[in-house]
Amino acid sequence: MTISWPLSRQQVLDANGRPYLPAYANFFAGGTTDPLTVYADADLTVPLPQPVVADGTGRFPRVYLPAGLYAEQVLGPYGDVLWRDDDLGEPVPSTGGEPAPTVDPNGVASTGDVKWRMDAAILPGWVRMNGRTIGAQGSGATEFADASAAALFAFLWTTFPEGIVSVVGGRGTSAAADFSAGKQITIPTMQGLVAAGLDDMGSSPAGKLQTITNVALTAGSATAQVADPSRLTIGMVLIGVGISASTTIIDIVGSTITLSQPAAAGSTGTIVGRFSLMGDAQMPGQVSGDAITGLLPQMLPKITPSGTIDPILDHQHQVNFNFQQAYAAGGQGAVGSVGQPASNQNGQTQPAGAQTLAFHGTPFGGGQAHPNLQPTRLGTFFMKV
Repeated sequence: MTISWPLSRQQVLDANGRPYLPAYANFFAGGTTDPLTVYADADLTVPLPQPVVADGTGRFPRVYLPAGLYAEQVLGPYGDVLWRDDDLGEPVPSTGGEPAPTVDPNGVASTGDVKWRMDAAILPGWVRMNGRTIGAQGSGATEFADASAAALFAFLWTTFPEGIVSVVGGRGTSAAADFSAGKQITIPTMQGLVAAGLDDMGSSPAGKLQTITNVALTAGSATAQVADPSRLTIGMVLIGVGISASTTIIDIVGSTITLSQPAAAGSTGTIVGRFSLMGDAQMPGQVSGDAITGLLPQMLPKITPSGTIDPILDHQHQVNFNFQQAYAAGGQGAVGSVGQPASNQNGQTQPAGAQTLAFHGTPFGGGQAHPNLQPTRLGTFFMKV
């Protein structure tokens, strides 16, 4: 038994009654995100590539499906999902015994879902998040090249900007058009990375991965005043009105920060600035951090040595000495034997003046990078096709 798809030879119209040009359709096994092979003939011998593309008038070709439940996903010309309906068709009649269990669509993985496993396996229906590419069969994609990659291709294309997920050769008019043209799209990498939550995640910012504080700008100046510099550090990206993209802090002195780019014309005044080492802690897919890092001199703990050194004060030394008389038998003036001491004398040295002592420290430390790794266990991240 086969099913003739109801939209065969039909047009999909927009709100103004005009056909979408072009339109695309993907098919999945009922209650799952597993791609379902569909056919151009009732005997189910000629598979159709997916997504199935409508013709120049917006009409879909004749499509046949195997008996059973299926899901359909229809996309507009820019890869936008017009609808996705499940539990279509008819269940295959039971041949006896226990009835087939029903599948809860919320209990199975959907396209774009991510999971982690403590191994390095390759899983059917999943791709590894390793920065390689996916695309249609014959596209030359390095991780997964198959018609069943269409749904994930569209998910990545429509969810993430080019700076996070790039299309090899550049983006065209839509995800479906790029997929049909044999282009490749990059899978976001999780190599050596730990998953974390967005700082806002649909709520008020938590301030864990970013610092939010007022910034006083002067148009054309790269210096600015911040209300609270206590959680700022060199290298943070500043996001705010009048600030160019990718502007970072390059120096901090008190509450004065120096930026890598000057404030835009007309931006003089106080803005609310978001500072983050993640690029933007409120944008999915951002990457930052390293397990090994080094500290700039400005990042060392602020320590003021204390203590005293007693100087050598102005002083004198006492000196004792004596005179001896020398005489011979003939009387004084003749050289002969040494006689008894004639007298004892005391004296003092002259003051040398106050002295200043120099303080010489002993160098320590090697300036090497230090480990910055949190407790971590390794495995593989996968994304559902």
